Amino acid sequence: MRGDPGRTTGGGRRPTVLHVAEAWGGGVQTAVRDYVRSVPEVRHLLLMSERADCQITDTDALFDGVWRMPSGHFARVRDVGRLFRGLRPDVVHAHSSLAGAYVRLAPSVPTERIVYTPHCYAMERGDLARHAAAAVQTVERVLSRRTGTVAGVSPREVELARALRKRQRAVHVPNLVPRQEATAVPLRPRAETAVRTGDFGSLPPRTVAAVGRLCPQKDPAFFAEAAAEGRRLMPSSNWFWLGGGDPAHRERLERAGVTVTGWLDHRSLQRLLGQVAVYAHTALWEGAPMTLLEAVGLGRPVVARRIPALESLGLTGLVDTPRQLAAAAVAVLTHGPGEKNDVRLAELFAEHTRERQRMMLRYAYGQ
Repeated sequence: MRGDPGRTTGGGRRPTVLHVAEAWGGGVQTAVRDYVRSVPEVRHLLLMSERADCQITDTDALFDGVWRMPSGHFARVRDVGRLFRGLRPDVVHAHSSLAGAYVRLAPSVPTERIVYTPHCYAMERGDLARHAAAAVQTVERVLSRRTGTVAGVSPREVELARALRKRQRAVHVPNLVPRQEATAVPLRPRAETAVRTGDFGSLPPRTVAAVGRLCPQKDPAFFAEAAAEGRRLMPSSNWFWLGGGDPAHRERLERAGVTVTGWLDHRSLQRLLGQVAVYAHTALWEGAPMTLLEAVGLGRPVVARRIPALESLGLTGLVDTPRQLAAAAVAVLTHGPGEKNDVRLAELFAEHTRERQRMMLRYAYGQ
């Protein structure tokens, strides 16, 4: 635990936001760190629980106070209430479903001070049975009465928030597309570029890569099927998964001829992502995937599976099957990205800027 509840700067009190994140890591961690940097005049505090299967970057230097959640759902609800009463923040910003429940079930937190970012509503999960998804939706509908503002990471989240409660105050706070073109390589790298076994200092030409944790959400089996088909269509193509996780998923990918790097630090991941010829996104459900936006920022062509969140972002050329993904990737490797795709990715870049994120966050925080 670290924090100074009375800390201020200058002659007056700074507005305070308490971020609550039950699964601190991955895309949630990246998004919240961007929020902190986009609204630096606000004093940012963090109550979190770390994900064991994600790399955690240093948080203490970025936040004005950091607290770890206790074990147990009821204990966490009580902890949110206790911390709110002690700190009296202007806003409590809950990130993802469980944190959203903890905050909204804490009676001491006023509804008007609650900002909720689902980072993909749980009822969107493609691995839930219909009755389970309906139950989750019912819970979200009930809790929506305790939600001051929904700060959705995609137009899809805003749409769902207003479907849950017609008069819900909701705003699209875009994730950032970081401009990192200096680290990207040309789309047609030289043929002699190669990767050494076990050394991922560089990637081979004609590489199609997916990124993320090997888990059901990312659906590595979809990518494995696409890789097998892609290698049949273009034997010289190379298929990589940049990330690690469940050994069963890794084995499935490797049987299909996919090279799995294992976990990479963020700097190494960005370097390799800047070398891929095609970025492939195969997730079953998402909010607004950070790795896809990072690929856009690196100027990489994108082929992606059709899911509601990506449709709401206006991505073109979305596919429904592994065969279609393989064909789309091979088409890019052969002919380059289409002009329509280039235009939409450029528009996406323009929509996901620091300035836009700052403006929408200030609105969500009532500033």
